Amino acid sequence: MPLPSAVQFLEGSSPLPRAAAEDVAAMLPDWLETVRHLRRQSGFQAAIWHDGELVTEVAVGCADEPAGIPLRTSHRLRIASHSKMFTALTIMRLKEQGRLRLDDTVGDHVVALAESPVADRTLRDLLSHSAGLTRDSDDSRWWRLGTLFADRSRLLKIARTTAVKAAPGLHLQYSNIGYGLLGLVIEEITGSSFEEAVTALVLDPVGVEGVGPDLPADAAGPEQADGFALGHTSLLHGPRRVVEQISTRALAAATGFWADAGAIASFAGRVLTGGALLEPGSLREMRRRVWSLHEGGQYGLGLQEGRLHGFSVIGHSGGFPTGLSRTWAAPAERLVVSVIGTSVDAPSSEVAVGILGLLALAAGRPAPQADEFERAGAQGGGSDGRARPMVLAEQPVAAVAAAEGGALSAAQLAQLVAGTYDSLWGRTRLVALGGRLFCVDESATDPAATALELAVSGVRADPIDREIEAVELAAWGDSGYGTWAEPILARLVRDEVGAAGDSGLRCAGLVVTGQLQTPSADFEMPERVTAP
Repeated sequence: MPLPSAVQFLEGSSPLPRAAAEDVAAMLPDWLETVRHLRRQSGFQAAIWHDGELVTEVAVGCADEPAGIPLRTSHRLRIASHSKMFTALTIMRLKEQGRLRLDDTVGDHVVALAESPVADRTLRDLLSHSAGLTRDSDDSRWWRLGTLFADRSRLLKIARTTAVKAAPGLHLQYSNIGYGLLGLVIEEITGSSFEEAVTALVLDPVGVEGVGPDLPADAAGPEQADGFALGHTSLLHGPRRVVEQISTRALAAATGFWADAGAIASFAGRVLTGGALLEPGSLREMRRRVWSLHEGGQYGLGLQEGRLHGFSVIGHSGGFPTGLSRTWAAPAERLVVSVIGTSVDAPSSEVAVGILGLLALAAGRPAPQADEFERAGAQGGGSDGRARPMVLAEQPVAAVAAAEGGALSAAQLAQLVAGTYDSLWGRTRLVALGGRLFCVDESATDPAATALELAVSGVRADPIDREIEAVELAAWGDSGYGTWAEPILARLVRDEVGAAGDSGLRCAGLVVTGQLQTPSADFEMPERVTAP
């Protein structure tokens, strides 16, 4: 039987269940706010696109922290080096139209550089950061808003004088200047500005609103719902200060683009997983590995690629004085995750990996460290591991005297205990993902990395109050400090006024290795934690 064509593959349905994306979408606002709060971040936008639809978009924090203006999902944020993906798509569109070849040189198209040191650098080399060109020039104070970004005249001067730092093909020499030169090539071939060309060749055909190539001259600020959010400094030098937006001029092709998280996720979904813009061969060429990077990453033609939580992903990141961003598309699952932060120290890439990890759990994949939790002991007393718990629907019914009818299914118990729980040590979340129950660290940027899968193993008297029941939740792994055999206990109480539903039954807290964790809504940290 012949293999399906690339077009058939891209147009097929996603193997990731929609319910998995919806499970993660449900916990995303609270979890993202927890991460923002603990890391004292100014704000985040995040979005999940799946199988043709934007499943969720979330905004937490501020668009202008000193002024207290809340960040909205419609606020525009700079996505910086995502611009390279758009520039590469524009070059590939011109290639498909027969207007250039990737082995053409800068000198072939930019007459003003025909006799310059960069004249022999090919478009392929520029796209893959193989041209040996400077990252930003010997004087790039624009990155701290000390000067304006380079205009065309300044960019041509850099190209003629100090741009070349190495022979082509020797190193991955990441170069914003190189992508600026690609912008000049696009302008020469199309006879229009870079903004007009990328709009006509890439943005308009895809049809996603809320994406643009550079700061408009009349850009509104954060006080307008669809205006540009401000950036924020780190906490290294005291309270966060705002960072104004700035045009990138001739370097728009390298770093000028803006979007909101939902818009860039939708664009990447349509183009990188749905074949909405390029012929399959062109996208394959962009994805072909040119450089292998640290931690298993790769770089092709305007695209980064890697494998994260079992997803083969492509996309790009971005760093700008107003914030950091990351978008990952998983073509096989027709899935995109995008995260944009509004400060220069925003852990946007880490949060994007965290969302992919939660999606992996919701899709039925085991926690990444699950097979490492328990190995044979040095004295022969350890086990080789335990079987993975069954899905909730297949776990046995638990006898719960306090429940109506005297019993609850595992799925009902999971619904009852789902939520966040606090102690002096931090915050834990119990969450049902993909029909399974997990215990995750709510404060982690990658909660799936240390997630514990739980199974209902019984009901017993609560160790703190013998008058109430506690459900034993056996952990597939270590619930803390090597306590393999100790289940997490969920304490069940019945409210007099059925505040938790018709049954009135609710979880009053967790006991984890003997330590009490209180529902977050009920927890109060004292001004001073005193000894009894």
